[in-house]
Amino acid sequence: MLRFQPRSTVRLTLYGFAVVALPLLAALVYSAFYVDRLVNQAQTAVYDAAQTIQVSRLMAEQVTTMERHARQSLVLDDESLLEAYARTHEEFQANGRRMLEFAADAPFHEVVLTLMDRARSLYEQVSQAENPALSQEEVAKRFAEFHETVEAIQAGSNRYIDQQVQVMQERAADAQTLLAWFAVASVPLTLISTGLFTVIIARPLNQMDRVIRQLGDARFDEPIAVSGPQDLQALGERLDWLRQRLQELEDQKSRFLRHMSHELKTPLTAIRESSELLSDGVVGELNAEQQEIAEILHSSSRRLQSLIEDLLDFAMLQYGRPRLRLREFEARPLIEEIIRSHRPAMRAKNISLRGRADGTTLVGDREKLRTVVDNLLSNAIKFTPQAGRIYLRLRALEDRVEIEVADSGPGIPPAEADSVFDAFFQGEKQPVGYVKGSGLGLSIAREYVEAHRGTITLLTDTDWGAHFKVTLPRGVQIDDNGE
Repeated sequence: MLRFQPRSTVRLTLYGFAVVALPLLAALVYSAFYVDRLVNQAQTAVYDAAQTIQVSRLMAEQVTTMERHARQSLVLDDESLLEAYARTHEEFQANGRRMLEFAADAPFHEVVLTLMDRARSLYEQVSQAENPALSQEEVAKRFAEFHETVEAIQAGSNRYIDQQVQVMQERAADAQTLLAWFAVASVPLTLISTGLFTVIIARPLNQMDRVIRQLGDARFDEPIAVSGPQDLQALGERLDWLRQRLQELEDQKSRFLRHMSHELKTPLTAIRESSELLSDGVVGELNAEQQEIAEILHSSSRRLQSLIEDLLDFAMLQYGRPRLRLREFEARPLIEEIIRSHRPAMRAKNISLRGRADGTTLVGDREKLRTVVDNLLSNAIKFTPQAGRIYLRLRALEDRVEIEVADSGPGIPPAEADSVFDAFFQGEKQPVGYVKGSGLGLSIAREYVEAHRGTITLLTDTDWGAHFKVTLPRGVQIDDNGE
């Protein structure tokens, strides 16, 4: 990239004036050059046309003279007549060469060459010393052909001159058009030059905008450097210091997430296992009230674990596109496995499940796709009323796989359709009896689907409540960074 750094703003402004004036100066110089070339071409064309007419007339007269001398020399056998024929023939050949020079690109160029060759051949036959090779009749016939050829050359000369006149008229019209275009284009060219130099002046500001966006995108590994005036360079140095501080904070947050993941999951696992042992009666039979408390403890621990995992997953997504562990797997067993895990919750609300899963294979991260479908089905169960219906469909197409999850709940209002995939979004219509969720399930699902080069959309105009559709390609090509 061209780096243009003048020492001062005054010099930069002077450069700007010069660049703005450059299109006008270029237009004037080129116009003068073009008009001068057009004038020279016109002068040359007029001179060539006049010479062509003059030479064609001389050649016509010389053909008549050569015919008279040739025929008289054959009859009178006079050496002086043959010499006169020779002189006229030389002048004819010289005029022919002049004709070829003035009309080099004329259509009758070849005709002139042929006439010169035939005149030379006739002269050689007539000028044989003692036994002329031609008779009077043959000579008269040949010169009659020469007259016709010269007349054709004269007619061609006239047409050629007309063509040259037309060409000059077209060139003059082109010159007028060009000058008009220069006049019209000078204003926008000047404006373009002004805009271009404005961009050059504003480049340091654009660099500032870029580095601020870089910080906003959490790309702290790229050093920041701003060119331009010294004050902007100093500001760039301060922004680089800010980048380093933000990088330190991100490292601290990453360490905190790792520690929190370990510190929270360990006691949660202990609570879940303990509640399962109590429910199974390992420490003794529980009465009805104790069994109910153990089940509440067990379900609450699972719910708390799900919320914590959502928060951790979402926090990790803030570092960029999630890394995928790609492998080929059967999609239908995954769907059936997810359904089995949610069967108790559906049985508790007497929910009926409709739909089917086609047998097909997918290339992707099985656990992340499991999270996508699990979040969609969890939301469907959550919002479906007692004795309601849920629709789950896995459809295998030629180049993609579609997964649809729909419920018979209240649905999503149109005003919330654009926000439903936002992090921490909670809709107004919340089910009764459920602990308020984290609002991260759909946001995480969208991130995982887009990491697989797929799409997740909320379908409207259906007979269901909330109706989501996931589209995944059959095969996913991901680079080493998981992107």
